[in-house]
Amino acid sequence: MSSARAARREDTNLPLRNDIRLLGNLLGATLKRLGGRTLFVTEERVRALCKELRAKPSPATERRLKRLLHGLPTEVAIGVIRAFAVYFQLVNIAEQHHRIRRKRYYERHTPGEPQRGSIASTLKGLRAAQPRKAPANLRHQLQGIVDRMALTPVITAHPTEAARRTLLEKHRRLADLLTALDDATLPDRHREGLTLKLAAEVEAIWLTDEIRHTDLQVLDEVNNALYYFDTTLFDAVPALLTELQGQLARNFPGVELRDGAAPLTFGSWVGGDRDGNPHVTPAITWEALRLHQRLALRKYLASVADLSRRLSESQRYAPPTAALRASIERDRRLLPDTAAEVLRRNPEEPYRQKLSFIYRRLEHTLQRNTALAAALAAGEPTELISIRPALPPVKAGYVSGAGLWEDLRLVRDSLRADDARFAADSVDRLMRQVAAFGLHLAALDLRQHSARHTAALAEITRGLGLKPDYAGMDEDARLAWLTAELRTPRPLVAADAAYSPETTETLNVYRVARRAQAEISDQALGSYVISMTRQASDVLAALVLARQAGLNRGQGSGRNPAKPGQPRLGVAPLFETIDDLQRAPDVLRALLATPVYRAVVAAQGDVQEVMIGYSDSSKDGGILTSSWELYKAQERLWEVAREFGVDLRLFHGRGGTVGRGGGPSHEAILAQPASTVAARIKITEQGEVVSSKYGLPDIAMRSLELATAAVIAASLPASPAHAARPARLGRWMQVMDQVSTRAFAAYRGFVRDSDGFLDYFSQATPVDELQHLRIGSRPAKRRQGSRSLDDLRAIPWVFGWTQSRHLLPGWLGVGTALADYIASGEPGNQRQRLALLREMYASWPFFRTTIANIEMTLAKADFQIARQYAERMADQTLGRRIYGELHAEFQRTCQVVLRITGEKRLLDNAPVLRRSIAVRNPYVDPMSYLQVELLARSRKAKLPKAERDRLLYALVLTINGIAAGMRNTG
Repeated sequence: MSSARAARREDTNLPLRNDIRLLGNLLGATLKRLGGRTLFVTEERVRALCKELRAKPSPATERRLKRLLHGLPTEVAIGVIRAFAVYFQLVNIAEQHHRIRRKRYYERHTPGEPQRGSIASTLKGLRAAQPRKAPANLRHQLQGIVDRMALTPVITAHPTEAARRTLLEKHRRLADLLTALDDATLPDRHREGLTLKLAAEVEAIWLTDEIRHTDLQVLDEVNNALYYFDTTLFDAVPALLTELQGQLARNFPGVELRDGAAPLTFGSWVGGDRDGNPHVTPAITWEALRLHQRLALRKYLASVADLSRRLSESQRYAPPTAALRASIERDRRLLPDTAAEVLRRNPEEPYRQKLSFIYRRLEHTLQRNTALAAALAAGEPTELISIRPALPPVKAGYVSGAGLWEDLRLVRDSLRADDARFAADSVDRLMRQVAAFGLHLAALDLRQHSARHTAALAEITRGLGLKPDYAGMDEDARLAWLTAELRTPRPLVAADAAYSPETTETLNVYRVARRAQAEISDQALGSYVISMTRQASDVLAALVLARQAGLNRGQGSGRNPAKPGQPRLGVAPLFETIDDLQRAPDVLRALLATPVYRAVVAAQGDVQEVMIGYSDSSKDGGILTSSWELYKAQERLWEVAREFGVDLRLFHGRGGTVGRGGGPSHEAILAQPASTVAARIKITEQGEVVSSKYGLPDIAMRSLELATAAVIAASLPASPAHAARPARLGRWMQVMDQVSTRAFAAYRGFVRDSDGFLDYFSQATPVDELQHLRIGSRPAKRRQGSRSLDDLRAIPWVFGWTQSRHLLPGWLGVGTALADYIASGEPGNQRQRLALLREMYASWPFFRTTIANIEMTLAKADFQIARQYAERMADQTLGRRIYGELHAEFQRTCQVVLRITGEKRLLDNAPVLRRSIAVRNPYVDPMSYLQVELLARSRKAKLPKAERDRLLYALVLTINGIAAGMRNTG
């Protein structure tokens, strides 16, 4: 890098360093004033020793640090932990704010060179790659992509967000203050005032307990998710669509975003994901759906009221169209009381008249929404919620988002006819929100384990005297029976039938689903996701149960399409383990070859959703094998879909960390196999990813823009995924098959076959203490008390290894696989094998992204810290053995990754990220050393309850602090 470029980069980071220095000084002053000088001095000594250890590792320095920490009383240790944890909260805010600052810098200073990954950059690049005038076929392809585009981020409640919402709100206020301080024209007294406000927020954060002392309930999680819709997402959507429309017009005239299009919508699992979570009852699902609608209606009411205040156009100067006048007349007949008031108040202002009617209709809809909560408020049993008579429609309320959108369209089109373009644009903004959010806000997916459906049908068939019952049938018998049930019009379940609580609840989920479509919104629900789908019967079983609630009727055969308005619930198989991913195409083929199921897909517009799980496949087979099997499964699933004339919508169940399929979304979408995005994609957004992507308005806009641009690029034939020559791609895939087989064997050799490995995981990480973190309503294990890795969820698996700085889910098995592949050739062609891997890294987006994510994980891992955990294990012989094996594999992986990338150090090609990790480490290390010390204290056999509780509180603080410092949990 030239000195001039280095200087420019240094200059761009100067404001960030200034912000961190300012916030650090404010925290230091707060510590001295509120924590006392002893705390401040102790914290500084710990920090200095950890910094010295980083700069020059020394056994003597490590012993001094350990002696200091060993002698700390628990109360002092808590203060030190909190000091570092709060510091990282402040650093994270500063870094997020700096991302916004850099985005604005690009927009202001480089208008001809848009920010990488933006819509402007993507479309400009596509245009530049074409002749001077873009060929008509490219414009046609692009228009087709825009027309069919369906990007759906799905917010989940997977417990990986350690920060409390009350702190997230303080973080946002801090970011707003930093933004205000960026104004170079501020008078000194205003700057001093803002600095005092910053100091007040830092003080408030220090005095706020970051630990939850009550268990998080499902409805708490629902409200936490709604916070992001309320504060950022509702406004980000119209801003994004305006940007997309403007850039299309600028780069490809004639290509447009159609009126009413909703290329970006949202989904949610919060309140619908019941797989292994006994707290997600049908009643909770009902309330989650109601809360979704209530927020949407309140947002619309505020927006309509604001429009009504501003749209004071008089009919003398802006006469309404005939269509708008006719609409107002209809409203007057429908709402005579409102009409009298409106005509008295705004006699010559037709736009205000129409908006007043819209407002009143929204109020009526909200009244109905409130009535839907009465059953829960009265403690009504779920069974009664699902079978009680439907509430009558509220007079003049909206029954769909389409009705609201059409009313707003009349207002906008009339304003356009009067050439009131700016007023029309303000209405158009709200119309885009209505198109995206409807009356439902976000489509709630329902998820249940396939075993629950099997158990329910087994009980039902036993009651009918069927022998063998459903559970006793083989796959062929199940398919025959299920197909017959889907064809017959008679109900399987009698109205007065009584079943076990588990089967009753399973049936009630479907009943609530139908009620939601009828009484809340026909778009309220997304898909019914079937966890651990292993065969075609798992999907048909869910459909048979759905029919008992009146869902998916009218599809007796492929020749009988569903009737218009027929309540439907799309089912989506979820393939999670390595075996399941390999079997997925055969399962889909068996389904689509079944006429009764093919009719269901036809009723869904010939679109089949399939979900693929990154977390469990990675836990099952390791990161490299998981990534490769996911890649191949997508290609083969699409082959099956095309064979049956069906479009596929792939639902990517990604986590926040690399070990759970995480990593930058933009690169991940571009790295998908050719022709598998096809303008439709669903992606889960989990835990800390939600707050980091959507916590601040500008970052929310940037995150959505990156994903949107990537979907467009990945869906075009000219995308990076299509760039590789077929002959080379075939060779590369052969290599990946060989490497993946080695990686799978190496990973399973460690995790499944190594004696004592799970004991090492339990003792050398704080995984057993995570249950006290209270960051989610779902249990950490599918079966409580189980010691099986299969029953342990992927989140605590990744969370534990992240806390102890092993981070092995992101790299284990990779080094052995790649090194063996290179070494297994003849001596003369080992260099050729390495060259081939380098070629794959340079030219294949999938391989490059996979290696980049592994490299990032390696850079974050730290075996100097991991050793501390291993050395304090109860079984030190086991600790030394497993640690030694893992350390050797870690070093092997680092070496082979560097050989492939050609770098001298990890992340040499990402210097900003490398510097961020290097700067953070000396501040994360104190919390890691303290966590090791506190784990040793708390795991002693006999401790007074008060002392054990205090140690547990301190440990939870370290977990929160390390999560903030690593910017990763699970």
